[in-house]
Amino acid sequence: MSPRGTRGAYRKEDRVKLPIELQKELVEKAAARCGNFQELAKRLNIPKSSVHYYRTGRLTMPMSVMEGMLDIAGDQVLMERVTSRGLTKDRTWANEYSVSIYREMCRDKLRLPTRDELERDDELRRKAAALISYVLAEGSVWVKSNRYDEGIVNITFADHEDDLYEHFRTLCRDVFHYDTGPPQLPGNGARAIRGFIYSTFIAQWLVGNGVPIGDKSSQEGHLPEWLMHTRDRQTIESALQPWCDGEGGVSNRSSTRPGFSVTQSRHTDLDFGVILQARESAKRRDVPKGDLKTMQIFDLNLYEYCRVMFRSEILEDVAALFRRIGFHPKMNLDRIHLKDDGFCSCIWTIRFGGFEAVTFPERMLIIQRRKLRHILKSG
Repeated sequence: MSPRGTRGAYRKEDRVKLPIELQKELVEKAAARCGNFQELAKRLNIPKSSVHYYRTGRLTMPMSVMEGMLDIAGDQVLMERVTSRGLTKDRTWANEYSVSIYREMCRDKLRLPTRDELERDDELRRKAAALISYVLAEGSVWVKSNRYDEGIVNITFADHEDDLYEHFRTLCRDVFHYDTGPPQLPGNGARAIRGFIYSTFIAQWLVGNGVPIGDKSSQEGHLPEWLMHTRDRQTIESALQPWCDGEGGVSNRSSTRPGFSVTQSRHTDLDFGVILQARESAKRRDVPKGDLKTMQIFDLNLYEYCRVMFRSEILEDVAALFRRIGFHPKMNLDRIHLKDDGFCSCIWTIRFGGFEAVTFPERMLIIQRRKLRHILKSG
């Protein structure tokens, strides 16, 4: 008897995939020669259940099992048909096939909204728009380097933003039927909370809706077309709220009516050491806009060079949505920041005046408690 785990469906060898009807004919002819399916299983030293699964086409046959059945059947015409129509799969195929079945089972438990569903269902579209913006503003999509290319989505908030985390968690349940669970601590002492979506299908759905794989700040990113072209005002406001809460902040707090700004970085391939050669002081990690305008790189004005070469396309989309609902955002390059790898990030900012900022809470563009307090006090 073969060692446990190597019989029938689990035999570690190349397999043959046959058309279902042809495989059924082979099993039935071999069983008829043996007397019945049980005797065929004994003759081949495989479980009776495996014979049943071969007959119904649920399993492919190991090469040795197929050859044994052909010998038992003793039908030359059948052997020629099997030889000409069989597709040989290597020994790892069975594992990959079982994984594909598991993935389909996981897919059945999720909801991945289609374009038609988003067009028909206003509530679903608004929640999906907010969820995509949350990942673009505060999260990322990663693909693990393994043979299954597992996709993972992670989201990070400051430790006081538990209300934003719960909002994101609710959106995941409503849109994907997926629960991220309670917030997790990052484990490195950072004052933050994190959540994860361990689903390749959700990761692929987000990538298909504009979220880049990996480091977003080093890539060109855009909001999905269906969101940029929607005529539903509430969908636009739902998409803007994560940017205001996640990347926004109250500015000029000493003023009677403080303004509001939304900030996003865009990584560059500029070596900070080269830039510092044009500066008298190298103590700060930031080069403000005023200094950039006085500096030259590659015989070009550094400020204008960065404005052209390292724009934040995703923030331009955000500004365009604000304009569509009546706001007047001013987007500009604010500064260059030194990263730990020695290269620079361009920090882009959208600014709003105080008269517009105080309307954010009533339009549900801000829901985070701390920001609400600052805005409402100024109003």
